[in-house]
Amino acid sequence: MSRIETREQAFRFLFQYGFRTDPVAEQMEIFKDMLRQENESCEDKDIEVDFVYFTDLVYGVINYRDTIDSKFVPFLKKWKLERLPQADRVILEIAVYEIVNMEDIPTSVSINEAVKLAKKYGTDSSSSYINGVLSSFEKSL
Repeated sequence: MSRIETREQAFRFLFQYGFRTDPVAEQMEIFKDMLRQENESCEDKDIEVDFVYFTDLVYGVINYRDTIDSKFVPFLKKWKLERLPQADRVILEIAVYEIVNMEDIPTSVSINEAVKLAKKYGTDSSSSYINGVLSSFEKSL
Protein backbone atom coordinates (compact mmCIF):
# COMPACT_ATOMS: atom_id res chain seq x y z
CA MET A 1 0.00 0.00 0.00
CA SER A 2 1.33 3.46 -0.84
CA ARG A 3 1.67 6.36 1.56
CA ILE A 4 -1.24 8.01 -0.23
CA GLU A 5 -3.46 5.00 0.48
CA THR A 6 -2.19 4.73 4.05
CA ARG A 7 -2.86 8.44 4.66
CA GLU A 8 -6.40 7.94 3.38
CA GLN A 9 -6.88 4.98 5.71
CA ALA A 10 -5.60 7.11 8.60
CA PHE A 11 -8.11 9.82 7.63
CA ARG A 12 -10.93 7.29 7.58
CA PHE A 13 -9.80 5.85 10.92
CA LEU A 14 -9.54 9.28 12.58
CA PHE A 15 -12.87 10.43 11.14
CA GLN A 16 -14.73 7.50 12.68
CA TYR A 17 -12.61 7.42 15.84
CA GLY A 18 -14.84 9.85 17.72
CA PHE A 19 -17.96 7.83 16.97
CA ARG A 20 -16.67 4.53 18.37
CA THR A 21 -16.31 3.38 21.94
CA ASP A 22 -13.78 0.56 21.59
CA PRO A 23 -10.19 1.41 22.57
CA VAL A 24 -7.81 2.75 19.94
CA ALA A 25 -5.48 -0.24 20.31
CA GLU A 26 -8.31 -2.64 19.44
CA GLN A 27 -9.30 -0.52 16.46
CA MET A 28 -5.66 -0.53 15.32
CA GLU A 29 -5.46 -4.32 15.45
CA ILE A 30 -8.61 -4.58 13.36
CA PHE A 31 -7.03 -2.24 10.80
CA LYS A 32 -3.79 -4.23 10.77
CA ASP A 33 -5.70 -7.48 10.14
CA MET A 34 -7.68 -5.81 7.37
CA LEU A 35 -4.45 -4.49 5.83
CA ARG A 36 -2.99 -8.01 5.78
CA GLN A 37 -6.12 -9.44 4.17
CA GLU A 38 -6.29 -6.73 1.51
CA ASN A 39 -2.61 -7.09 0.68
CA GLU A 40 -2.03 -10.83 0.83
CA SER A 41 0.54 -10.57 -1.96
CA CYS A 42 2.64 -8.01 -0.05
CA GLU A 43 5.57 -8.93 2.12
CA ASP A 44 4.96 -8.65 5.88
CA LYS A 45 7.80 -6.11 6.10
CA ASP A 46 5.99 -3.83 3.60
CA ILE A 47 2.79 -4.05 5.61
CA GLU A 48 4.75 -3.23 8.77
CA VAL A 49 6.21 -0.10 7.10
CA ASP A 50 2.71 1.03 6.10
CA PHE A 51 1.40 0.26 9.57
CA VAL A 52 4.22 2.23 11.23
CA TYR A 53 3.31 5.31 9.15
CA PHE A 54 -0.40 4.75 9.82
CA THR A 55 0.23 4.36 13.56
CA ASP A 56 2.40 7.47 13.68
CA LEU A 57 -0.35 9.53 12.01
CA VAL A 58 -3.20 8.16 14.09
CA TYR A 59 -1.54 8.33 17.50
CA GLY A 60 0.13 11.63 16.62
CA VAL A 61 -3.18 13.28 15.80
CA ILE A 62 -5.01 11.69 18.74
CA ASN A 63 -2.32 12.45 21.32
CA TYR A 64 -1.52 15.98 20.14
CA ARG A 65 -4.90 17.09 18.80
CA ASP A 66 -5.11 20.26 20.91
CA THR A 67 -1.58 21.33 19.96
CA ILE A 68 -2.17 20.57 16.29
CA ASP A 69 -5.48 22.44 16.28
CA SER A 70 -3.89 25.48 17.92
CA LYS A 71 -1.41 25.69 15.03
CA PHE A 72 -4.02 26.04 12.26
CA VAL A 73 -6.93 27.71 14.08
CA PRO A 74 -5.43 31.21 13.60
CA PHE A 75 -5.73 30.69 9.83
CA LEU A 76 -9.38 29.60 9.71
CA LYS A 77 -10.52 32.94 8.25
CA LYS A 78 -13.55 33.93 10.34
CA TRP A 79 -14.40 30.34 11.23
CA LYS A 80 -14.25 28.62 14.57
CA LEU A 81 -12.92 25.11 15.01
CA GLU A 82 -16.33 23.91 16.19
CA ARG A 83 -17.92 25.04 12.91
CA LEU A 84 -15.55 23.11 10.66
CA PRO A 85 -16.97 20.00 9.06
CA GLN A 86 -15.45 16.96 10.79
CA ALA A 87 -13.82 15.74 7.58
CA ASP A 88 -12.09 19.10 7.05
CA ARG A 89 -10.84 19.17 10.61
CA VAL A 90 -9.33 15.69 10.39
CA ILE A 91 -7.70 16.47 7.04
CA LEU A 92 -6.16 19.64 8.48
CA GLU A 93 -4.96 17.77 11.57
CA ILE A 94 -3.24 15.10 9.49
CA ALA A 95 -1.57 17.65 7.23
CA VAL A 96 -0.37 19.86 10.08
CA TYR A 97 0.91 16.84 11.98
CA GLU A 98 2.89 15.75 8.93
CA ILE A 99 4.24 19.24 8.28
CA VAL A 100 5.40 19.72 11.86
CA ASN A 101 6.58 16.19 12.71
CA MET A 102 7.55 14.30 9.56
CA GLU A 103 10.67 15.81 8.08
CA ASP A 104 10.84 13.20 5.32
CA ILE A 105 7.57 14.46 3.80
CA PRO A 106 7.85 17.80 1.98
CA THR A 107 5.32 20.40 3.10
CA SER A 108 4.03 20.73 -0.46
CA VAL A 109 3.24 17.00 -0.52
CA SER A 110 1.29 17.20 2.75
CA ILE A 111 -0.71 20.16 1.43
CA ASN A 112 -1.34 18.51 -1.95
CA GLU A 113 -2.48 15.26 -0.35
CA ALA A 114 -4.77 17.16 2.05
CA VAL A 115 -6.39 18.92 -0.91
CA LYS A 116 -6.92 15.55 -2.64
CA LEU A 117 -8.55 14.11 0.47
CA ALA A 118 -10.76 17.20 0.74
CA LYS A 119 -11.90 16.79 -2.87
CA LYS A 120 -12.82 13.18 -2.17
CA TYR A 121 -14.35 13.48 1.32
CA GLY A 122 -15.15 17.14 1.90
CA THR A 123 -17.74 19.61 0.71
CA ASP A 124 -17.56 21.44 -2.63
CA SER A 125 -15.52 24.24 -1.05
CA SER A 126 -13.37 22.10 1.25
CA SER A 127 -10.39 21.68 -1.05
CA SER A 128 -9.87 25.38 -1.71
CA TYR A 129 -10.50 26.27 1.94
CA ILE A 130 -8.03 23.66 3.20
CA ASN A 131 -5.47 24.75 0.62
CA GLY A 132 -5.80 28.36 1.84
CA VAL A 133 -5.53 27.45 5.52
CA LEU A 134 -2.50 25.21 4.99
CA SER A 135 -0.79 27.73 2.68
CA SER A 136 -1.20 30.43 5.32
CA PHE A 137 0.07 28.04 7.99
CA GLU A 138 3.08 27.16 5.82
CA LYS A 139 3.97 30.85 5.40
CA SER A 140 3.95 31.29 9.17
CA LEU A 141 6.64 28.65 9.70
